[in-house]
Amino acid sequence: MIARRRAPEDFEAMRRRILGETEAYLADALRHPEDFVRIPRHRVGSGWFPPQFAAAFWNRVLSE
Repeated sequence: MIARRRAPEDFEAMRRRILGETEAYLADALRHPEDFVRIPRHRVGSGWFPPQFAAAFWNRVLSE
């Protein structure tokens, strides 16, 4: 089977597509926050995350 190439998008079409996808993702995240992974945070300079925590976080995010 030969893969067909899509016609190249012009910049404005690509920009509109990416903005539309981002808007849809954020709207869904706001409607259903329980379905999304929260990004852990703390004030700059007030703490740190151990390497095991970072590994567990990214493993969860990248495996979904």
